[in-house]
Amino acid sequence: MRVRSFVIGGILFLVIFQLIENWPTIVQSLGFKEEARASKHVLIALEVSFWLIGAYLVNRLINRFFWDGAMARAMQRTVPGVLKDIGSVLVYIITGACIAGFVFNQSITAFLATLGAGGVVLGFALRNLLADLFTGLAVNFDNNFAIGDWLVVPSSSGGDGTVGQVDEIGWRCARLTCEDGTTIVLPNSILGLEKIVNISRPSVMTRFEASVTIDYTVPVERVRRILLAALVSVSSQEGFCKETKPKVLVSNTGKRGVKYNLRYWIHPWHPLSPNTSRDLVLTAALQHLQTAGITPAYTKAEVFHEPLPAKHFQGHSIADKVSLLSHISIFEKLEESELQRVAAEMRRVQLSADEVLFRRNDEGESLFILIEGLLNVQVDLSGSGQEQTVSQLSPGEFFGEMALLTGEPRSATIQARTAAVVYEISRLTVVHLIEERPEISECMSRAVAQRQMKLDQARNRLANGEAKAKVQSLTKQIMFKMKDFFKS
Repeated sequence: MRVRSFVIGGILFLVIFQLIENWPTIVQSLGFKEEARASKHVLIALEVSFWLIGAYLVNRLINRFFWDGAMARAMQRTVPGVLKDIGSVLVYIITGACIAGFVFNQSITAFLATLGAGGVVLGFALRNLLADLFTGLAVNFDNNFAIGDWLVVPSSSGGDGTVGQVDEIGWRCARLTCEDGTTIVLPNSILGLEKIVNISRPSVMTRFEASVTIDYTVPVERVRRILLAALVSVSSQEGFCKETKPKVLVSNTGKRGVKYNLRYWIHPWHPLSPNTSRDLVLTAALQHLQTAGITPAYTKAEVFHEPLPAKHFQGHSIADKVSLLSHISIFEKLEESELQRVAAEMRRVQLSADEVLFRRNDEGESLFILIEGLLNVQVDLSGSGQEQTVSQLSPGEFFGEMALLTGEPRSATIQARTAAVVYEISRLTVVHLIEERPEISECMSRAVAQRQMKLDQARNRLANGEAKAKVQSLTKQIMFKMKDFFKS
């Protein structure tokens, strides 16, 4: 449509030019006198049309090759419409001066002087509008933000401000679209007076923080380990920056406890918004803290007439360990006394980041429960000897159960992604339980079979009927291997 209008304008321009050039001949051929008033009026109309159509064509060429071409490449972004509009106004002002001088034989100087006097009056009457206009020009030339950038506009009430994406920078105002789909119309003068935060500059990667307050009774290093594992667990998701590692910092201390800042980097709205990323980070932090038996601090007033009870899971007492074991599916059928025996015999193992707990094909007769941190599961997918990370273990998960129950070699390498704490349960502990209550072996076999079935169901989308049949089959297979292994 734009090309068609330009072509039509060009044709009209050439036609009118030919009419003006050959006007005496045309008038004579039609039998009119060249000096007649109607003839002069028609000629003036043609000349005015000639200049206006020429201005239109020139303006189109300037927009196409200067604003959308050279200037867009120089600015490395789309040229705002306000600059194009001002350029158009200048073209038509010059055209008006040419019409006054060449068509109506008036003084161009007088025309411009009259225009200037009128401009002074209008400028005084429209001073606020002109302030918005010239601030808009300054904003565009300073290039502090552009169309597509996300801005934080301060609130007049002193709140957090409003976040929106720049859609347009016009003559008088800028338009921002907020996350909820609403539009903010922001006068350009505010952009020059207020402190505007540009989230998209100088780079899209932006740092954000979320905070959690933990009671003083929990050691700082333990909290760091748990919260860092939570941060790392979500940092692999799309939208989080892989180039910069997340951090956990002690921010402040107060009446409730120690405040920890969870610092992370994202590409805002590509695709995560800051609110969504904060939700993911805090959700992961609360899940890891809950698994570790830690509750965020809250305002409280307590009076104790006896020794202060333990507020958080420390992992050292039998009661803490029993509480942990009762939530593990493989031990959920054990009685309280049996849980206490396992708790008394299991061993705490602390791992540093990148430390290997065991390797694929290692001999093993123990099961592990992850309490704090993250672990990578690595296997050799191609058979070339190069292991790749295929999954990640989070707090509360158990692993190594096949080696414990059947004596099979380790099927994967387990390496700490962050500092971690695990508990190890040996074969000898389980042997004593099965000797006293043989039916425990079936419960354990079923729990392991259900765990493996869920993994297969997630990979292959098995139907419920197939899944139940597979659980029964796996339970029998594991039971057979357990009997053979524990007899030896």
